[in-house]
Amino acid sequence: MDGTVMGRGIGRLASSMAWLGLLYGGLLYVAVGTLGVSEINANLGEQAVEVFRSVRVMDQAMGETRRDRRHSRVRLAAIDVALDKATGDLQSFGVGAGLSIDKIQPVIDTYDYSPRLGTLLGAPVDADAERKWAGYVATVMRLQMDRKRVQQAIDEDDRKLDQDWVGSIPRLPGDANGRVIDRGDIAVAANAATALRHLGYDRLFMLPREILGLVLALVMGALGSTLHVTKAMIEDKREVRPSYYLVRPFQGMVTALVVFILLKAGQLSISSGSGSGQDLNTFFVAFAGVVSGLMVSEAYQMIRKAAAAVIPPEDDEARWAFKLADALAELGAPAGDLAAGIGAAPAEVQAWVEEKRPVPAPQQWLVAAWLHRPRRSLFTSLSPDDGAPTAESGPPAAPAAVVSAE
Repeated sequence: MDGTVMGRGIGRLASSMAWLGLLYGGLLYVAVGTLGVSEINANLGEQAVEVFRSVRVMDQAMGETRRDRRHSRVRLAAIDVALDKATGDLQSFGVGAGLSIDKIQPVIDTYDYSPRLGTLLGAPVDADAERKWAGYVATVMRLQMDRKRVQQAIDEDDRKLDQDWVGSIPRLPGDANGRVIDRGDIAVAANAATALRHLGYDRLFMLPREILGLVLALVMGALGSTLHVTKAMIEDKREVRPSYYLVRPFQGMVTALVVFILLKAGQLSISSGSGSGQDLNTFFVAFAGVVSGLMVSEAYQMIRKAAAAVIPPEDDEARWAFKLADALAELGAPAGDLAAGIGAAPAEVQAWVEEKRPVPAPQQWLVAAWLHRPRRSLFTSLSPDDGAPTAESGPPAAPAAVVSAE
């Protein structure tokens, strides 16, 4: 029995780890690309489109050059092998004929230096030896000249690949905000765009800036929720249902998206210089997304508060009796007495006391009157799942947040 339970626990842990690994891998890959492309867009403004287009055109145009360079390098390696063999043959023959290495080496080092064997020896040699010597020297010289031509071709290809292709990008006087963008900044962004394109982010270049912002908020929200899930799995003692690991990241995505919409709509004020609602800083959007996914309950309350500014809640809203148990304890009155006093069912009143069910608005007034207490000291709109204050802890301190509702 214990072995079966342990096996199930290990299987559940392995499944959770595999799911989290997939989440982290996919989310981090998309997050890096989205952040990179968004930052290039933010830095270059209107010229970002030209940079992305030029990167694509350059890669296509330089594709043939890169292939030629690869072929040239393969050929150069083959020539080096043949040249090493021909040089060894020349040295072996020369040493066998009586020459020292000091006299042979200048013949190898100088392309157009091909003295006769007899001249180097200072004595006549037979015609067959001269022919063999001339053949070895000619082979070395030919391979040396071939190597020089191939190396020049490689250097030329490198020059083409390293040339200042940014000069083909038309320079605009400035972007929509009146900024004048330096050509050096364009070169840096172009190099970054090339690297991102080679990492597989080409499709992100085609997305408008507004869509990139939405994607960034979604990905960062899911990443924040994945961090929360990881903490719950590692540190929390309570048992968590497997569906929690699946649903929570998507909840973070939706929450981050709503927060992003409120930021863009100007319904949330920003506590740091992160741009206006229409032009938010890229990394602030990423941070707000992570925080929204990590602190979903707090973000929900912030969203609810912002929504209340647009659509005020009704006065007859059911509320949670978070201080009712304390009030009854101070009076020494059981829940049954309260039920009899306000004409409610004892089971219903007990559910209010245990915060299993909110108290309807009419009954709130009756409970407050029976206890001789202000209604606002007994009831709250925060549910227990949203971190509502309890009888033991009292109202919680307001959490610090990067953004707050106006």
